[in-house]
Amino acid sequence: MASSEQLVGGGSVGGGGGGPRYVKMQSEPSTPLQPQSSSIISSFFSFRQGSTPESCRIFDELPKGTIVSVSRPDLSDISPVQLSYTIEVQYKQFKWTLVKKAAQVFYLHFALKKRLFIEEIQEKQEQVKEWLQNLGIGEHTPMVHDDDDDETVPLHQDENAKNRDVPSSAALPVIRPALGKQHSMSDDAKVAMQQYLNHFLGNMDIVNSREVCKFLEVSKLSFLPEYGPKLKEEYVMVKHLPQIVKNDDSRKCVCCWFSCCNDNWQKVWAVLKPGFLALLADPFATKPLDIIVFDVLPASDGSGEGRVSLASEIKERNPLRHSFKVTCGNRSIDLRSKSGARVKDWVAAVNDAGLRPPEGWCHPHRFGSFAPPRGLSEDGSQAQWFVDGRAAFDAIASSIEDAKSEIFICGWWLCPELYLRRPFSDNAASRLDSLLEIKAKQGIQIYILLYKEVALALKINSVYSKRKLLSIHENVRVLRSPDHFSTGVYLWSHHEKLVIVDHQVCFIGGLDLCFGRYDTCEHRVGDCPPQEWPGKDYYNPRESEPNSWEDMMKDELDRSKYPRMPWHDVHCALWGPPCRDVARHFVQRWNFAKK
Repeated sequence: MASSEQLVGGGSVGGGGGGPRYVKMQSEPSTPLQPQSSSIISSFFSFRQGSTPESCRIFDELPKGTIVSVSRPDLSDISPVQLSYTIEVQYKQFKWTLVKKAAQVFYLHFALKKRLFIEEIQEKQEQVKEWLQNLGIGEHTPMVHDDDDDETVPLHQDENAKNRDVPSSAALPVIRPALGKQHSMSDDAKVAMQQYLNHFLGNMDIVNSREVCKFLEVSKLSFLPEYGPKLKEEYVMVKHLPQIVKNDDSRKCVCCWFSCCNDNWQKVWAVLKPGFLALLADPFATKPLDIIVFDVLPASDGSGEGRVSLASEIKERNPLRHSFKVTCGNRSIDLRSKSGARVKDWVAAVNDAGLRPPEGWCHPHRFGSFAPPRGLSEDGSQAQWFVDGRAAFDAIASSIEDAKSEIFICGWWLCPELYLRRPFSDNAASRLDSLLEIKAKQGIQIYILLYKEVALALKINSVYSKRKLLSIHENVRVLRSPDHFSTGVYLWSHHEKLVIVDHQVCFIGGLDLCFGRYDTCEHRVGDCPPQEWPGKDYYNPRESEPNSWEDMMKDELDRSKYPRMPWHDVHCALWGPPCRDVARHFVQRWNFAKK
């Protein structure tokens, strides 16, 4: 949940008090790469056609890789495993550079061949199982485990495993002579490796295998445009995270009972983005185990020098251990990598991600703002104003209906039974709780942060709102803040009103999603019989404040005697970097309230 500069809005801007003129602004489409045909067969590769389920894919189209250069640390050593290849990879609008040793390419080849061998064994096991079932002998289901260096994965959990092809064993004899004869950098070595690279980048099933995704350093978070450009990803060891559940407890070291081994470290996939560092269980995981959001750091490091840093190396007593620490705000986390060189790369990458423009979140911003200036250049920023509730609520309803992944809502007061479109009798589906229920059942994650009032002073009853919202679906999460008793905070109320959809559009301003806020430019004070304002939405706290909000269709006021109180206010929609700044702010508030 972080910001980026990738999303660009387009379209006209409108809004006003007379009616909704909301214009949906779409992101600028990226220029797709022309996929290479997977039917091309080279002289030393063979293909087995298959299809990978989209839910298991990281790539939905073929990436393109280019060998830029070949280097050798020691020119006198002609061993092929000493060669290093600089590879530029492009996927859609994302570009990144890899530096791989020839030994890593050989390891990838052997890992893919092992995967194929295990899949063939599993296929034979399934044939034997079917044969036994036909004979009526039994339903014994053998298990085959892929004990690669990443994790143990039961193959029956990998639905697309048997559809993955791997390079033929004839590939290595072709590559090895081309590498071994090189006393310096040569075009022949580049051509040989480029052919091998083109093979597994030219087949959708191969490129989405765990082995290739690890080699390319990609994950499910790599290509989400709202999170910014691809920076650095890799397996690391992390300390003090909730333990990843493993099926086989027998592998635990017995000496852990006597504290001879440190079992606080676990392997995770680290994903560095411009505004955060996320830790995943593996590259195919969709939910992070932990995340550190980069925030403004002090202007100096305390020694008077104008340097700040997010990451730093840790000096270990054991020379075989290589660790570094990432610290931001009140969060600090220790990580380990396989070598001192990798630690240095991580420290430099994290510090660069947090400090470099334009998303340099750790630099103090102008006027002490939580975010850098936006809209001063062609950064894709867009804004649209709304006067009165009708225009704003209709735009909010449209955005919620179009949600694809996440919805964030923050407010001083929120009424789940609020109709966002009127007349309410013709727009039953526009009721807020109904809209959220539909999206939650579609798998959309919904986070709602409510102001926790002092009940003796206010009658907005956030407890009722929380219970009502939580009963909608398990994908709806609600927090109330602040906790008055534990913090001793009583004499303030948070009037922030936010609705953020998919990090693409957000609504801020003076309108809570609650009773009494819907209005038009006419500001009518009567509604009898009720058409625009049902039940307690016919609201006038100057005459009577409801003691209960549960029966919302029951009138609190006698409509023939008392007018409703008109509500004149403004709201604003934002697209582009400002929207992602607001989303980032919500994430920080949510994490703070959850502690």
